[in-house]
This record gives sequence, C-alpha cells and structure tokens, in this order.
Amino acid sequence: MESRRFRNELLRLVSSCLKSGYIVGGFVRDVLLGVRKKELDVDLVVSSWDEVDFDCLKERLGVKPFVFEKEKTVYTFYKKGEFRVDLTLVDGETIEEDLGKRDFTVNAMAVSLGGIFLKETVNLIDPFNGYEDLKRKVLRPIREDSIRADVVRILRGIRFKLTLNFAYHENFVRQAKENAFLLRKIPPPRLKDELFKILPLPLFHRYLEELDHLSAFVHVFPELEGIEKIPPSGLHQFDLKTHTFLTVKYLETFCDSIPLREEVGNDFNILKLVALYHDVAKPVTVKEKDGYLTFYNHDKIGAEIAKNAFQRLAFGKRASQIAWTVIRNHLRPFFLYDLYKKGKLTKKAIFNLYKDSRPYHYHVLLHSVADYMATSEEMAQSVGDYLDFLSLLVADFERFESIKPLLSGEDIIEIRGFSSPNPCVGRIKEKLEELQAIGKVRTKEEAIKFVKGYCCS
Repeated sequence: MESRRFRNELLRLVSSCLKSGYIVGGFVRDVLLGVRKKELDVDLVVSSWDEVDFDCLKERLGVKPFVFEKEKTVYTFYKKGEFRVDLTLVDGETIEEDLGKRDFTVNAMAVSLGGIFLKETVNLIDPFNGYEDLKRKVLRPIREDSIRADVVRILRGIRFKLTLNFAYHENFVRQAKENAFLLRKIPPPRLKDELFKILPLPLFHRYLEELDHLSAFVHVFPELEGIEKIPPSGLHQFDLKTHTFLTVKYLETFCDSIPLREEVGNDFNILKLVALYHDVAKPVTVKEKDGYLTFYNHDKIGAEIAKNAFQRLAFGKRASQIAWTVIRNHLRPFFLYDLYKKGKLTKKAIFNLYKDSRPYHYHVLLHSVADYMATSEEMAQSVGDYLDFLSLLVADFERFESIKPLLSGEDIIEIRGFSSPNPCVGRIKEKLEELQAIGKVRTKEEAIKFVKGYCCS
C-alpha cells in the first residue's frame, strides 16, 4: 500500500510526538475510498501512554486535549473546522485484537503511523478482509455477536450505508433484526449522538426507511408505534406511516429550497424530527364517525407526546418547545387556507396564529408545506397555490413583527390608576397589540381611549 496516500501535515506533526502508534478506523477507510473531508478526523491507538509526548502534541497542534472517560480513556485534540485527533490505548494485547473488537470489517483496518513517513509502502493491517469488503462496498459485521455487543451499531451501519453508498451484508441484516429490540435499553444521549450525525444530511427520510426495514424504527421512536395501523381517510391518500415518512421527505427535499427555509435557520434539522412526530397522537385519538375517521385533539395531545419524546431523547428544552409549538399549531395554516379560499380570512385569525406560535411561527408554516404535500399526490402537484397563500401570511407576520407598542406597561398603569403591575395590565397590553395588528388602533390617542374603556373582569 502506497504510504503517500495516508500522509498529510496533521499526521506529520502528530507522528513527531509519538514513539509509535497506529492509525485505525474511519480515517483508513476514507483514505482507501478516496474520500476527503474538510475537517480531518483521525483515530490513533498506542500501546502505552509512555509512547505519547502530550506537551509536544499541545505545542505542535496548538490546542490542549480534553479527556473522555467512558469504556476507556480517550484524549481528544480538536480544532473546529480543521481536525479532531482521538488517542486511546490498544484494546487488547495486539493491534489485531483491538481491531477484532470494532464494528465492521471496513472499519477494522490499521496502518503504522510512523511507517507512512519512513517507507514508500506501508503494510495494511487487515485481519478481517475489510479491504475486500471496501472494494465491494459491503458492510459486514466482524463477528456473529457484533451487533448484540453494541446495538447502536445498527444506527451506525445505516449511516455508513447511506453516506458511503454501501450495501448491507446479509449477516448485518440478520443481526440487526434479531437485536433491534435492545435499542430501547440504550441511554438516550447515545441515540441523540447518532441522530445528530444524520439529521444535518439530506438523508433522514431514507434513514427512517432503513430503520423500518431493519425492524428498528419503533425501538428508537417507541411513541410512533401503531402509526402503520391508521389507514387512508378523508383527504389523506396514504396510510399514516407513509404520510409521516413523506412529510419528512418533502421537508428535507422540497422545503430545503424555498424562501421560508431561511426563516428557520439552524432549526431546520430539528424540524425534520418534528415532522416525524407531527401526527404521533392519531393512533390514540382515532374514532369512526359516519363512516369517516376522526382524530379530535390529536394536535394538543401530540404536542405533549412529542415534547416528552424530545426530552427523552435529550434534545433539550428549546428543541422540545419547538416540537410542542409546531405540532400544537400544525393544523391551523390549513384552516386559514380554507377560509382564504372561501373569502372569509380575517387579519385577526392570521394574528392569532402568529401570536400563539411565535417565536416559531415560520417553523409552523414551513412544516405545513411538507404536511400539505404529503397528504396526496394531487396536493403535492398543486403546492404552488398553497405557497402563494403562505406568502401572504409571511407578509402579515413581517408586519406584525415590526409593530411597536403605542403604550408601555407603565403607561397603562398610569392611565388606569393602578398602584402596581397586575394581570389586568398584561391582558390590556395583549389586546392592544392585537388591535394594532389588525388596524383598529392606529394612534396613541386611540390606544389611550381603548385602555380607559377596557374592562378586565
């Protein structure tokens, strides 16, 4: 194997600070595939910490390491946008024993760090024929118990398949299906870490399909168990699982290129997960009435289920609040669209949606595009009309955002003669904001007149 394929300035600096060591895992795989990443990610193993001059590494790399203590100690040197170097001890007596404890054959190859700079050729340490699997683009577990030993490897395997355009070996499929139930026992932060790696890529809808194919979907997202049992009804051409997966797909593909996308910024990745959960409560609210299925309050109940799911997955308070807000309000753009087509839409109705969903009002609108398209083929084809309607809502939302209060809370307290702030002040401010938004109060004098006559009881 030609040494120059592995050489780069980062490894030259690292090599000067180590007596010996091995490059292992994904970096070796990517070099052999010809994959180049903007941010280098290198895993190194050493036989002893005595082999490492940490002061030298700090000086040469320009960063101090931070230490992870999990199953084993990991020293990480990280510079955002440039590199990440992880240093660990060999897991076992030999490098071959270490490689035998890894996930897939294509990730179980190594080369000597020093060797790539000393010789023109370097020996590829490949005890499990990973290079042959790499050339065939096959994802094969190393052992018969590889997946059971760490069931998160199912998620990693799916990610590798999609990002590297690989195929599963039959042993992976069998092991994944047999052990998928164990995903329910995995600590949420580990699941979140894997989801965070796939959500930024335009592959999440395919990821969900792969999870489903490997019988793992409901074990990662147990709240969604039963969505496959809800058949098409009303405007919905598809069963609920198909509709749900299509919503994620349209959000990830179509919605990524429309102007509304810019309004949600980095929350776009979270919205993909919100799209997955938007109809989560339909299985628990379904009833039949006059030959049709109803799902009364599935928006309210679903918002709570999704919020709890996001918290279970350790996505944090803000992501949980986005999920709650979008799902709680996800039907309302459609109600407004129906009023618009009948010529009955009012500024008050638009403002109420804005008020109830801010600061995630654009998130609600963007999600609604994907939800609309996933309802039927006909609606997907006519989405242009719906987008035209949303542009009107966006114009109103922008106007609402620019409105400056005519009166402050202190002004209201003085006008009403209150001795201190109280709930009535808040209600007056809220109503005054609405009246300004819909154009019924335009001047300070009109605002003062309203405040004097408003009854809080």
